[in-house]
Amino acid sequence: MSDARRQMTVRVVSLRSAEAGDSRVAGTPSERVALVGVLSARLWALTQQPLPVYHRAEMPVRVVARQANRR
Repeated sequence: MSDARRQMTVRVVSLRSAEAGDSRVAGTPSERVALVGVLSARLWALTQQPLPVYHRAEMPVRVVARQANRR
């Protein structure tokens, strides 16, 4: 893993939180979510690989139910 990638940070915040109003990226929360879709499609195109096609049951992810006492 590259040093730049190791130092990369990601924040996940509720769209209804005060932090969602962060002005580091312009636009409303909805516009920023749409931007993620656009950027993801463009970056995937750079891989020159076809988009993966699979059913929801076959997705390579793990969905974990959120605990009531977690913030």
